[in-house]
Amino acid sequence: MSHKTIIDPLNRIEGDMAVEITVDEHGKVTDAKSIGFVYRGFENIFKGHKPFDAMRMSQRSCGVCPVSHGTAGAKAIENIVDFKIPRNGQLVRDIVLGANIIVSHATHFYFMWAPDLVNPEYKKQKLYPEIVKRFDPLKSEHLKAVLKNARIPLHSVVATFGGKFPHPMHAIPGGACSIPKHIELIKVDTMVKEVKAFVEEAVLNGITLEDWAKVKSVKQVLELMKDKTFAESDIGLFIQYGQAIGLHEYGEGTDNNFIAFGFGENKDGSWLFKPGYLEDGKLHKLDEDHISEDTHHSYYETEKEWRKPKDGKTAPVPRKEGAYSWVKSPRYFGNVCELGPLARQLVNEDPLITDLVKTFGVNTFTRTIARLHEICLILPKLIEWIGELDLEKPFYSPFPEITEGSGYGLAEAPRGGVGHWITVKDGKCEIYQIITPTTWNCSPKDSNGKHGAIEQALVGIKTKGKDSILEAAHIVRSFDPCISCSIHAVGAKKARIRIDPGL
Repeated sequence: MSHKTIIDPLNRIEGDMAVEITVDEHGKVTDAKSIGFVYRGFENIFKGHKPFDAMRMSQRSCGVCPVSHGTAGAKAIENIVDFKIPRNGQLVRDIVLGANIIVSHATHFYFMWAPDLVNPEYKKQKLYPEIVKRFDPLKSEHLKAVLKNARIPLHSVVATFGGKFPHPMHAIPGGACSIPKHIELIKVDTMVKEVKAFVEEAVLNGITLEDWAKVKSVKQVLELMKDKTFAESDIGLFIQYGQAIGLHEYGEGTDNNFIAFGFGENKDGSWLFKPGYLEDGKLHKLDEDHISEDTHHSYYETEKEWRKPKDGKTAPVPRKEGAYSWVKSPRYFGNVCELGPLARQLVNEDPLITDLVKTFGVNTFTRTIARLHEICLILPKLIEWIGELDLEKPFYSPFPEITEGSGYGLAEAPRGGVGHWITVKDGKCEIYQIITPTTWNCSPKDSNGKHGAIEQALVGIKTKGKDSILEAAHIVRSFDPCISCSIHAVGAKKARIRIDPGL
């Protein structure tokens, strides 16, 4: 006899997401629903407001990644007139966004994800005592060190350029409005270098980030693992423990479709993480015109044709038959796509992550390692970008008043690509649409019956017991979902796990 299990709330960032899984008599998940509970209303609020005001308010979509929203909003307005900002402005945006991505990744791994690793279900594992010592949120001194030596300093970097965090103010159409003093550059440079030293000492156990960048394959990682010091590092420990508890055996999210919008523009025009669309191993140039949204199973008006976000519409239908989520269903060429650190590095053709996926596949294990790997890639780049800032050159170019036109801005958030689309008429917003990475990953089924990425990752897994939710929790949290960003409101709900038998 099959049954349904509803896990509510599931994620630890905020509590307005649930997952419903249908489990057969053999413990196999045969169906899954990713459910967002509250109404998405920001886009309708923005109508009638001036573009700059809408851009600034859009940061309130999420307190976790407002940097990405501010960046995408500014780029959308600039795109209307194909405006090129000064190099200093681009550097400030990338430094602030890079610092925010590292903070978010560290927060997710150590405070959102790692608590699952100390579940008593794993207490027979050989490494369990060390995992508890390192990652138990109630006992770990290591977690306090991450807060003090990584999270707080990088928040200070964001606030130095952006005035505050969350919702920093640096990114505006035309570049960046913050012009740092020389002493402030010395301060942020020192803080980032201290974070780098902490990561090398406490996370990699003595391996420098420059040496880590030279690791290009799983074989080289295995060679590192022969060194007991590295094997006992946070990454080394996770590599061992993650396989021991089987994280590499479940959690594939899509039919090998991945999207990245690009992050970190170098002065030669190249990218730290390039944009693109990867379909079944073949890389294609990204074209935002191929993005569309379906609302077949969402609490919005259902239309015959999927809408492109530039023509976006947010028409709520709260009691719509057949709907089960307030999250829409974005698709690229009609395909379900995964976004996030793993997608970014596969699109970027990063040699280590590409080889990791060839060896282990796309799953909960590789998705988590990609997130840790990005911390090691971005940190040295922040130091390089800070050193490139030239206080003798402009950070901002005068930007014209926009009265008519349409544009879009694509940026990377910690959880993947975020897009803003804007249409201006008579100096005010006629359309403003946002698609976040969690909207992609947590989307419900579309009108073609295709599950979203997280739903696909859940279907087919084998649970340990009738009421077990451990595997489902691992899978969903490996995507680092942030539903508030996708539905643009917050609702308070009590936790519940409900079993509906006899289906």
